[in-house]
Amino acid sequence: MNNPIIKINKETLDIVLEVLTFIGLGVLTLIPMYYFGELPELIPTHFNGKGLPDDYSSRSTIWLLPVIGSVLGIGLYVLNKFPHIFNYHTKITNDNAFRYYKNATRLIRVLNLIVVWVFVFIMYKSIAVALNRSEGLGIWFIPVFIGIMIGPIIYFLLKSSKT
Repeated sequence: MNNPIIKINKETLDIVLEVLTFIGLGVLTLIPMYYFGELPELIPTHFNGKGLPDDYSSRSTIWLLPVIGSVLGIGLYVLNKFPHIFNYHTKITNDNAFRYYKNATRLIRVLNLIVVWVFVFIMYKSIAVALNRSEGLGIWFIPVFIGIMIGPIIYFLLKSSKT
């Protein structure tokens, strides 16, 4: 891989996306800290296609979501510093590198934001179910999640294919 290595300066939108992502990581950690003492011994740890809980585990498993979410969020944040190692659908040259890298890093920031806040939602709903304040994620969760993940990917792919 011989893609050019160039620095892509962040625009205001990029900074806002990253700040909102890190706020989400903070919320993802604070929610279980706040509710841990109220949780019953068993909490929902898996939801079926209808958004209803179908598996339960010890309440200590509530910490898995913040750990996984943090690894993903921070991992994507760090990965985004190296856009020259991403896969692109065209050859990257000195002439087009800035445009492709800027587009790709923005996509990663948007997806990172979505993933972290989806983890926050799942955390919140898991706790709500455990405390008998909700029945599940809702039947709409999977279609909405797929839509909010695919939408930006399609948008940024179309944007990158424009000459």
